[in-house]
Amino acid sequence: MKINQFMAAHLDNMTRQNRFNVEIFGPANIRSRGLRCNSISLPGKQIIYAEGTEYGAGPMRKHPNKVDYGGGLLTMSFLCDHTFEDKQLMELWQSYIFDEGYGFQYQDDYTGTVKITQLGMDEIPIYEVELHEAWPQNIQEQTLDASASEIQTFTCGMAFRSWSSSFENSPSGLLGGLFKKYKRKITSKIDRKIDEELFGN
Repeated sequence: MKINQFMAAHLDNMTRQNRFNVEIFGPANIRSRGLRCNSISLPGKQIIYAEGTEYGAGPMRKHPNKVDYGGGLLTMSFLCDHTFEDKQLMELWQSYIFDEGYGFQYQDDYTGTVKITQLGMDEIPIYEVELHEAWPQNIQEQTLDASASEIQTFTCGMAFRSWSSSFENSPSGLLGGLFKKYKRKITSKIDRKIDEELFGN
């Protein structure tokens, strides 16, 4: 079977970039569900290595010596409503990092976590990443333009030390795969029923 035929037959099972959730947990009860976050990336990871050899002129061997969690900085973009709520939260969070005399606080007093969840077509989580020891390193400038009418956005660079992930649909044999698929269908039907009762959809 050609790849195009395979893809056409399985498109319903493919994840989409626009199906995601973001949850932000900062210090001093700073919380956000990230409802207006319109762009974010899942971080990468690579193992940094050094080269060495046991012989004077022998072939080099790579030895892992450090783990790089995607550079330790993730960019998030937000749509701005009339309250600028998301930007207020990020500026408030930054205010916990240093005091009026520009003395920096202890790390445990200003770091938090960010959870990024990839959703399936049925809106059920399939993959989640949690950023550890996260904090807003930068809030980028915003453009004002009298000739433009686009929705205002702002971008924040979230620094973090490391991240961990979890998979909802880890392969575990035919029976396990069928059970998880059936479980997802039941959960999806329940979610749709709740939406119908609450919102009349």
